[in-house]
Amino acid sequence: MSEDKLVIPPPRSDRPPLHTNAFDMVQGSNTQLKPLFPYLHPGAMVPASALLIGGPNADYGHFFHHNTQHEIAVALACNGAMLPTGQVFVGAVIHGVNSFLKNEKDPKSFATFVITQVQSESGVQTEGCSLRCAKCHEQIFFKEFDATPVADAIEANFPLPSVAALPALFAEYNDDKARHVCPKCGHVNRDFPVAAWGWDRYADQSAVAMGARRTLIDTASAA
Repeated sequence: MSEDKLVIPPPRSDRPPLHTNAFDMVQGSNTQLKPLFPYLHPGAMVPASALLIGGPNADYGHFFHHNTQHEIAVALACNGAMLPTGQVFVGAVIHGVNSFLKNEKDPKSFATFVITQVQSESGVQTEGCSLRCAKCHEQIFFKEFDATPVADAIEANFPLPSVAALPALFAEYNDDKARHVCPKCGHVNRDFPVAAWGWDRYADQSAVAMGARRTLIDTASAA
């Protein structure tokens, strides 16, 4: 192998190297899976933070995430969790997601993660979520969405679809009570607790923030 192939090219001027502290990020984050850095372009590595906290009212539910790209998760720091601090694992393209807490009602339990998603370098990237019956584990709901990264995308203009798309996706399930009935065993499943994950706040605040930027630009142009 030639030496040239071992040389990492310098970063683009509009994508300078950045650093952040994952603990600082989760302290002020409004959602689970908040990107640590703004770059969401094709081929980007997108590390994102998550902080799951136990308590008397904690209720995160359980869903399955489908992604045509792999994900890497680091259990940054945990207490009372099913994963030990420091564990690293590669998620399957279809993997279960919950709080990973042994007892969600324990206020001393928590799990802090950095989950790195990969943006497809070319072609279509598809993600989706599914739910299974709480009694017999039959799949009762599945919805996919286009998560293909946009060229030169940054989070300020293209909120992470893995988060922003989920409130509307799970609303299709929550708003249709017929979907709650398992076709295999007849069990009536409950609504999925979207608010516990903060996805709706992220989607709403992203939309307003983008509108606010446009307002500022329009105001400056008119001045």
